[in-house]
Amino acid sequence: MRTADSTVTTSPPGGLARRAPLFGALVGLSVGLFDYVFFRAIGVTMRLGDADATLVVCALFAATYGVLGYLTGRLAAAQAALRASAALVRESQRRALHSEKLAAIGQLAAGVAHEVRNPLGVIRASAAVLVEDLAPGSDAARAGVFIVDEVDRLNAVVRALLDYSRPLAPRRERVALDELLAAVRPLVDDALRRGALTLEAGADEAPLVGDPDLLAQLALTLVDNAAAVAPRGGRVILSTIDRGDQVELRIADDGPGVDPAIAGRIFEPFFSARAGGTGLGLALAARVAEAHGGVLSLRPGEGIGADGRGACFALTLPRAPAEAA
Repeated sequence: MRTADSTVTTSPPGGLARRAPLFGALVGLSVGLFDYVFFRAIGVTMRLGDADATLVVCALFAATYGVLGYLTGRLAAAQAALRASAALVRESQRRALHSEKLAAIGQLAAGVAHEVRNPLGVIRASAAVLVEDLAPGSDAARAGVFIVDEVDRLNAVVRALLDYSRPLAPRRERVALDELLAAVRPLVDDALRRGALTLEAGADEAPLVGDPDLLAQLALTLVDNAAAVAPRGGRVILSTIDRGDQVELRIADDGPGVDPAIAGRIFEPFFSARAGGTGLGLALAARVAEAHGGVLSLRPGEGIGADGRGACFALTLPRAPAEAA
């Protein structure tokens, strides 16, 4: 399973695998007992001299079968343990590769921030001053506005790089659905005012436990993505579902949904299907989920549009402990 730090844990072999040697021994003994009953039923008798040795011979068979069954069970249990160990090694390798990638991105982000942010700030400020002195609508003014817009876009990429590379240490607090909505709503207020989006609360079955700011950032990313592709009057519904030992936060919309051709790549860093997107929004959202010991996943066919049209993302987190009140 995924954990919030670099430690990887895995479940021990299941109960059936642990009981395989005992089960094999019982099967072997049962075969020996069946042989004895069968021989008696058809009238076969094994004699040693004048003595009836059928029971002794069948008992020897049963013991032999039992030992073979036990050893076979031990082999099956060992195979299950090896498969679990192999899965652990693969997960460890994946985590190590992911950590190396994050470290490389962190170094890149630090270099970009140092070398690029200050010059970008100077370029933007200079272009903004020039635009103020130019005739509105002139070619020079349009070029100045273009420079300002592009610098803002580059600054957004730099900020996204820094956010993605920054280590996450989430606080653990109870977060109710209405609190999450209250944090997200002002950030998409423009879309709400224009009627381009309706943000609603659905079922609220259980509170989440996590960092309010990071969870709001995750929710905002998903709501903002929905707003970018939603038709006018589109809807986004946030809801929580009680899954026993887990709580699921669902963010679903009635937009066009995610193209199945790219669904497997949407959480990859720097992959974006949106023009002008940094490709780090969903990657950072997935990191936020992982830092909380949870998983963020796309649920195809579970949007809130007709016949499940739209996108549905589910954040699955451990259930709120009783003491996190």
